[in-house]
Amino acid sequence: MSRQHSHLPLAMLFMLAWRNLWRHRRRTLITLSSIAIGFGMAVLFIGIGDGSHNWMIRNAIKLGEGHITVQPRGYLEAPANHKFLRDGKSVEAKIKALHPTGTIEPRISLQVLASTASNAVGAGLEGIRINGDQRSTMLKPKLIDGAWIEQGDLRGILIGDGMARKLKARIGSKVVVMAGKQGGDSEAQLGRVRGIFDSRVDELDDYLVVSDIGFARQFLEVEGTISDGETGSEPVTRFALFLDDPDSMSMWKARLKSAVDGDGIVVLDWQEMMPQLVQFIIIDDAGNYIFLVLILIMVVFGIVNTVLMSVLERTREFGLLRALGISRYHLLALVFCESLLLSFMAVGVGWIVGGGTHLWFSHFGIDMASLMSEGTQMMGTFMDPVIYTELSWGRVFELTAIIFAATLASGIYPAIKAARVLPVEALRT
Repeated sequence: MSRQHSHLPLAMLFMLAWRNLWRHRRRTLITLSSIAIGFGMAVLFIGIGDGSHNWMIRNAIKLGEGHITVQPRGYLEAPANHKFLRDGKSVEAKIKALHPTGTIEPRISLQVLASTASNAVGAGLEGIRINGDQRSTMLKPKLIDGAWIEQGDLRGILIGDGMARKLKARIGSKVVVMAGKQGGDSEAQLGRVRGIFDSRVDELDDYLVVSDIGFARQFLEVEGTISDGETGSEPVTRFALFLDDPDSMSMWKARLKSAVDGDGIVVLDWQEMMPQLVQFIIIDDAGNYIFLVLILIMVVFGIVNTVLMSVLERTREFGLLRALGISRYHLLALVFCESLLLSFMAVGVGWIVGGGTHLWFSHFGIDMASLMSEGTQMMGTFMDPVIYTELSWGRVFELTAIIFAATLASGIYPAIKAARVLPVEALRT
């Protein structure tokens, strides 16, 4: 047969490939079913991982220092009571001049000693705008006793249930809050317990003391580094910026850096403020991808088995085609087209199963409380007991590409095997 007669149009190759796939309908359906189940499991586990991580991040940002933090340079590496923004009013004005799409929360963080007549424990005093801060939004529903602090209350404090047990304090108890100064002296203020909360994070319940920012500012105003003329400058430890659109964090971080970074001030995002949480998520993600790799290995072996068996069963047929003048290239292309069609069907069926699984659990969630005997807290934050699967478009494209590439790659060896068929030997089989 002449060279031009051996030419096969692409449409004919795909038509032959489609017919070959359905010669053994049961085998093809079993293969697609195994891919769909594997794909569904991968989507479920990746969705659970992303959902739990996103909830941890959102809760950590609300309980922590926002999406972006403006604070003294070096404070993160070595926190100290004498490190603060002396002219907080000026810094806040610079931030507001940028008109960020979110809320700006001034905060004062101090390492203190909290003591009652019964006991004394080390604690962290957090002064916030008591009626507007995101931390108050998170903690107010967690009150288990007493009432929330009134704005301007310069004596009221809130403590966790863990600290209340250690101090043997209850509503109305007097607590002496003592903070060290740079020169070695200390400053003490008397607080009264207005409320007790249970945040479900032991690190907060055992350590955190919350007050109105005015109560905490009294410690900064008597610090030796502040002169009498600076007492109206509203000193703060940091500003926490909570963005309406978290995806715009990089843009706003860059703008804040150009506006206030320098002169002892640094701008940090939540990832820089909570490196341990970031590392935990990376390690947990790696575990999810190891599981995905195991699923892919099973899928690839199933596909290789399907296509290779199809090739071996048609050895005589391929030998006849070669004898009639069909080139190795066309046999290679034919088997590769079968793998390509199988890849498209695998992704389609996989997303029917995987997408349906994701939609179900993204709506109804999975109650993980029974599997978390030690609680839902970790890395200074917590997960909600009911986890809803979450998948970004990036994850969707990523999973689709992985399954499609794995399915397509699994057809390479059978295609090469078919292309190497020798007509004489094949016709003897």
